[in-house]
Amino acid sequence: MRKTTRPDPAAEPATPATTPAPAPPAGPGAALPGKRVRVRNRLLLGVALGSVAVLAAGAPVMIDASQRLSGSQELLKQADTARGAVSLSRVIADERDLLVVSGARAAGDEAAGAAPPDTAAFERTDRRLEELLPDLPAEPRALLDDLPTLRAEVASGALSPLEVHRAYSDIVRGLDALTRSVSLVRPERSGAPAAGALPDLARAVDASSATRALLTAAALDEEGGAELLAAARVAGAREAAAVRDFLDAAGTEAAEGYERTVSGPEAAAAESFLAEFLLNPLDAPALLPADPDDGSAESEGDGAAPVVGDPGAALAARTELQRGVLSSLSAARVAGLETVRDDDLTALQLRIVLLAAALLLVIGAGVHTARSLTRPLAAVRLGSRRVAADPAGEEPVRYTGRNDEFAEIVTAVNALHARTVELHRRAAETAGDHGEIAAQRDRLVAERDRLDGRLRELTERLADLDGAVHGTFAHHAQRILALTGEQETALGRLEAAESDPDRRADLLALARLAARLRRHGENLLLLAGAEYPGASGGAVPLPDVLRSAIGEIERHDLVEIEQPLPPVAVAGFAARDLGHLLAELLDNATAFSPADARVLLVARDGEDAPAGGVVVRVVDEGIGMTDERLAELNDWLSRPGEPTPPGTVYRP
Repeated sequence: MRKTTRPDPAAEPATPATTPAPAPPAGPGAALPGKRVRVRNRLLLGVALGSVAVLAAGAPVMIDASQRLSGSQELLKQADTARGAVSLSRVIADERDLLVVSGARAAGDEAAGAAPPDTAAFERTDRRLEELLPDLPAEPRALLDDLPTLRAEVASGALSPLEVHRAYSDIVRGLDALTRSVSLVRPERSGAPAAGALPDLARAVDASSATRALLTAAALDEEGGAELLAAARVAGAREAAAVRDFLDAAGTEAAEGYERTVSGPEAAAAESFLAEFLLNPLDAPALLPADPDDGSAESEGDGAAPVVGDPGAALAARTELQRGVLSSLSAARVAGLETVRDDDLTALQLRIVLLAAALLLVIGAGVHTARSLTRPLAAVRLGSRRVAADPAGEEPVRYTGRNDEFAEIVTAVNALHARTVELHRRAAETAGDHGEIAAQRDRLVAERDRLDGRLRELTERLADLDGAVHGTFAHHAQRILALTGEQETALGRLEAAESDPDRRADLLALARLAARLRRHGENLLLLAGAEYPGASGGAVPLPDVLRSAIGEIERHDLVEIEQPLPPVAVAGFAARDLGHLLAELLDNATAFSPADARVLLVARDGEDAPAGGVVVRVVDEGIGMTDERLAELNDWLSRPGEPTPPGTVYRP
């Protein structure tokens, strides 16, 4: 941890880092234009986005767990309703069996008339209906709504025992269908396989109860005994098939439990009776007592093993044992689904706790990170603003925190503050010398103005002198040209009147000397800035221009013109300039060539020349010059008025 403090403890107390400082003036350090944004808001936005991401990641898991819990709760509710339906099916089956036996007894004793209904059985059934009817689905509820009408028809004697059996059996099968529908939707964690075999056991229990009732009714009603006996045989066959289906589908543990429960002397007697009945159905009524309340009779079938006791009581006892197994398995299924529901609830709660913990962790970490950034940032911001408002008068920024980037910023700001204070001190020390420096500056400015005026005066005088010199040069050059013209005219008259060849050669030499003098006079006139006197005249043939240039040099005898020449003429205004230029080039070529070397003057048209033009070349054997020297001289020629480049040689 690093702490920066003010350098002078005796100085005035520093402004706390949290005290707002006045806003700095507009300028390079002013705030940027536009809407102000805060780092804190961006950090909080990051925390919010992280929380949303956690919630979005956990939402599918929560939805899945919630759906699993909802499904297990719904299945538990259906299983509990199915268990109630099993209980209701039992009391309705008991009512059915009671009414079938009562109807058969009444049919066998016509003098007794219709037997009064057993109100106790009806009351037991009604109580169960009141408890379970609101939770039942629409289909079984519609069947149960017709139960009062069915009871009324039974009380009026309009239905035979077999019709009563069929009507009530439809209601029982409707309730058993509810058990079947719940068993078909069984989650993998809901318990043993016996839960899926409950519909088969429910069919077996209903068929077992119906078989006993129908056999008893067949023994009491001699007239309708054959139909009741056939129905009993069908019910017995259904029971045997249902028991086999249950044992096959229920699994080893449930099958063994069924065999342990449905056992004993009465169950064995009932099994033996049913087996004999299915083989010899017509002898079954003889095995049953005429009065179902009398169980002391003993009978034998043809060739069958003796049955001890009342077969009807054995069948009833066996049915109760089967009902006990059905109730036990139904309760076990409900208990298994309760376990599934509890597991799903625990899983949902665990996921809620984990999601909440993750969300709290993200929010806590984000808020802690934001606070760890915004607090030192606020201290650095306020302290820097204070120092920037008055760098020389304010104390350095005080910062207590970690040795991180904020500490580096504070160190840099304090270093800048110390530098500013030092500069202010130096400025104060040099403030006394300001007057002297200002006076010296004024003296220098006055001297500069005086020198500028003198320079302008000298420049004007130089310009006047330059004009006078150029005028003098031009005047003398014109006089030289005039004298040269008179000299050439006089030499021309003398040459025309002279017949002596030697004297004519001397006159020709003098004429050539005069031509050279005229060329130098014209050059002097050109350097003085004046124009050639006289008109330009008409076009001049190229051979005349070339010969005129040769005649204006000293060593004209070394120059040869290559023949043939192109048949072209030079415009009058350019003929004199071209002649002077060729004369200068030829003079330079003859002067700097070997003594016995010839200089060739060549004029060509065609491929080397531009369209419609002629190229004139001076070919010599002189020492020449380098490309750098040639470029230097050409550059000097492009800037007239400048001094002659060093190394330039002039011939006298």
